[in-house]
Amino acid sequence: MHRLLLLILLTPGIAFGQQWPLLDEAPGAEHTVATWSIIARDPVTGQIGIAVQSRAFRAGRTVPYAEPGVGLVATQAGAANTNYGKKGMEMLRQGMAPQAIVDRLVKEDPSPGGRQVAVIDNQGRIAVYTGPNCGVWAGHRIGDQFSAQGNILAGPQVVEETFKAFQAAKGDFADRLLTSLEAGQKVGGDARGMQAGAVWVIESQPDPNGSERYRGVDIRVDDAEDPFKELRRILNIVYSGRQTQISTNLANERKFKEAIEAQIKAIELNPKGDQLVYTLAQRYAQAGDSANALRTLQRAISLHPRWKEAAKTQANFESIKDHPEFKKLTGP
Repeated sequence: MHRLLLLILLTPGIAFGQQWPLLDEAPGAEHTVATWSIIARDPVTGQIGIAVQSRAFRAGRTVPYAEPGVGLVATQAGAANTNYGKKGMEMLRQGMAPQAIVDRLVKEDPSPGGRQVAVIDNQGRIAVYTGPNCGVWAGHRIGDQFSAQGNILAGPQVVEETFKAFQAAKGDFADRLLTSLEAGQKVGGDARGMQAGAVWVIESQPDPNGSERYRGVDIRVDDAEDPFKELRRILNIVYSGRQTQISTNLANERKFKEAIEAQIKAIELNPKGDQLVYTLAQRYAQAGDSANALRTLQRAISLHPRWKEAAKTQANFESIKDHPEFKKLTGP
């Protein structure tokens, strides 16, 4: 099955604050995005986020709208209307409360019965509307700074288990969002099956440097037999990158033992990352562990031969560059 994946890992690429979905959408376009989602605010970091899954192509492109320092709107259901996302975000920017936003969206909609929309602001206030014509089963549940909502689900247990799982989840915010959605899938999820999904974590404040492109995690799977598996794999790549950054910072502080441990964790999260193995070889060399440095460098080169040339000019290998095994690995 053709798979289309879009991944942004803490780097610029798509501007929150611009209209989402992308600009090829006609004003007020409607989509069949029967789905379920969880939206939340992390009370510790102030970040807001969403995890969404649907048996609808590109659901992660159609459902969420967000802007750092403002809030998030999820528009979904058999007649999801992009105007809900665009208008909802504009009202959030104006400082309107989520309940007032939802009330206005529904009031101004000539046919709101098939809509489902959830709004969360930067303070964690939430409002959700589930229209009476959203399909069986449809509904939502609101908690403290989070809510679970869905339509055309296997039953109310999907929202209930998603809700309870988020309450109980520990650890990183993005992981908690995805874990809660996985719990809903275990009890049936979307009644039609699986196809697409997304996980977003949006920063609590705009970029101090002025960029609109400011968020923690933005992962989207548009078409997959098991989008949960793909989302988890890609989220692990996000975490792997974070571990490598931790490793680099520790190495700069000459805390090489801790740097090595962090880099090993990075590889465990992303076993196919040849560059991660190459970086681990550098950490061993910096620590003066020539045996492990050479063994790990050999592994990196076996995964991708480009590291043979790169190692010759890498300053972090200075301690082993005169070693006969290093010269044998890298060549003349």
